[in-house]
Amino acid sequence: MLTAMATESPTTTPPAPRVALVTGGAKRVGRGVVVALAAAGFDVALTYHRSADDAESLVEQIRQTGRRALAIKADLRDPARATAAIADTVARTFGRLDLLVNNASLYAPGDLRTLTPEALRAAFAIHVESPLLLARAFEPHLRRSRGHIVNMLDLLAERPWPAYLGYCATKAALWNLTLGLARDLAPDVTVNGIAPGVVEWPDDYPPDQREKYLKRVPLARPGTPDDVASAVLYFATAAPYVTGQVLRLDGGRSIT
Repeated sequence: MLTAMATESPTTTPPAPRVALVTGGAKRVGRGVVVALAAAGFDVALTYHRSADDAESLVEQIRQTGRRALAIKADLRDPARATAAIADTVARTFGRLDLLVNNASLYAPGDLRTLTPEALRAAFAIHVESPLLLARAFEPHLRRSRGHIVNMLDLLAERPWPAYLGYCATKAALWNLTLGLARDLAPDVTVNGIAPGVVEWPDDYPPDQREKYLKRVPLARPGTPDDVASAVLYFATAAPYVTGQVLRLDGGRSIT
């Protein structure tokens, strides 16, 4: 007679949760991205500058879902100091990074006559230097995890507004940096960009201007932070063979 013998299955360690870093993640579009990433199973670190209350409330919201969350105060106008502190904090807290979302932005007016060198340098620090230095700092982690970088661009990088010269020019520089990093970090890390049209109206944007803008949007509505978050998740979880691409998230505005 054969007797069946029970055997214990070897215990397996569940994989560590993926970790995302979202700069400027406390409010508006960045907040929507953080919430979506946490819902998708990411532990999340986010940076903020002045929005401490928003950052802490978001961290608490994420922690209540069972995910780990961390808010890091950082002034990206001082890129070397800020990015070094961010990288050190994320490495000590999580020990890994799977996704870097460079979302922090400085949307400040300034035309040929009013744009100051100081304002231009601040825009360049936030939109170009900081993403570059964060990519450098996290390169070993991202290569190890076969991770992803998503840079938040803007349609205005292609169609600049004279009243926002510094903003548009530095977003265009980030667009080019996205392409360069995609080549530099291949084949281990994908690097892509998202170029939204309107995804959340500024509070002071006049109603008549909103209506005028939407007349040139084939999908006949503004975008939302959720639309951006879905695009980030696509690049981070469903597009392993996509790199060096910029998604125009504009409801078709760029084709009109």
